[in-house]
Amino acid sequence: MIKQWLRSRALMGILCVLLSGCSADKQPSQLETAVANMVKDVVIPMQAQALENPVPASEQVIQQGEEIFGQACSICHGADGHARTGLGRAMYPPAMDLTSPHVKSWTDSELFWIIQNGIRLTGMPAWKSTISEMNTWKLVRFIRELPRMDASKMEQAASVDADGAAEGVKEADLIAYGRTLYRQEGCFMCHQLDGEGGTLGPDLTFQGSRGRTDDWLTGHFKDPPAYTEGSLMPAFENLTEEQLRALVAFLQKQKGN
Repeated sequence: MIKQWLRSRALMGILCVLLSGCSADKQPSQLETAVANMVKDVVIPMQAQALENPVPASEQVIQQGEEIFGQACSICHGADGHARTGLGRAMYPPAMDLTSPHVKSWTDSELFWIIQNGIRLTGMPAWKSTISEMNTWKLVRFIRELPRMDASKMEQAASVDADGAAEGVKEADLIAYGRTLYRQEGCFMCHQLDGEGGTLGPDLTFQGSRGRTDDWLTGHFKDPPAYTEGSLMPAFENLTEEQLRALVAFLQKQKGN
């Protein structure tokens, strides 16, 4: 029932977008952005086939997938998959962070379908005329490795930082990553920020002025009702610690215009 409702909402939204024109020189409306995010989870399962990845998750295959990723995907998604590139951030909605729970929830066949066919209204192009099916499966194997590779790099950075030799992830980058996650994970659909977004949840425009600690915000993401009685916000228990830190850093910076 929920999927059917989402599908009908997505189709209605697409119709509205088509009727309102297709110009790309203006910032998309809230409706267009909401439709774009719905499409990721509605259209893909409707059309993707339940196929199994025919290539093994060997080191050689992953290296080949990495080479393909560097040539075709890194310009938008970044070499580490976090989509912190200028082009990735400029998209509306921004390019997907390929290490996020959102992407982890997709099956290999769904990722294969996305790469081959692209998704309208999101900036994701179809690669079927450029990347072969076999190479697409290799690319899927590499994308699956990104979270593990990222965790390893974060551990190394933390180790170096403990010795006082480096700063690790810069605050500005962390905040920028948090902004991307805020859009990508659909927070704007329930919360307003600087006059844009939904009204189901509290306005976050002045979140950084409320005196809440980083630990409080992190805990709220993991278990909202435990921190705000009666909260309808879902638990973001699948977000990594780095992603939680990024979202918290972004929200703590929100102190109004």
